[in-house]
Amino acid sequence: MPKRKNLNGIPHNITKSFFGTERYYNGGYMGDWLLNAAKRLHLTNASLDVLQISFNPIQLNIHPLTLNARDLKTIIDKELLANGFDTNFIKEAVINFQFPDPKIYGTTFYCFPYLVDIDGKRYEAGRIIEEGLEPEFDPFDELNIYPTKRNTSIIKKIKNLFG
Repeated sequence: MPKRKNLNGIPHNITKSFFGTERYYNGGYMGDWLLNAAKRLHLTNASLDVLQISFNPIQLNIHPLTLNARDLKTIIDKELLANGFDTNFIKEAVINFQFPDPKIYGTTFYCFPYLVDIDGKRYEAGRIIEEGLEPEFDPFDELNIYPTKRNTSIIKKIKNLFG
């Protein structure tokens, strides 16, 4: 018989996975991408719907963040199956973010992940502190989001130079 207490760690696991060092994309980790975007948009709060792979506000739905958020549903599914639950047992998976005053806490933000199962039981991890690690960059610059365009434009310039 599956035990629900075994699911208590999933919110923490998906949050730490999303902000882990294995999730690096062209100049920054996911914490850097999220923090820099929040600073540019002057956000104090945001959220990620893990099951829908969608950020709120929608301006945060940039390629590096959504690309890495896709894996989180797979993590939930693996944990559910490993603990004897069906993959549709979790009906809601959200990570809420709070961004304190960037003048005081320039690289720190807070995560509040939770899951809700089909019976309405809520699984929470409490506050998780995350940080941006890399130098600040523009997360909305097309060349940062799609770095292969940078290489293509350089190659075109070289070809045009030499004819």
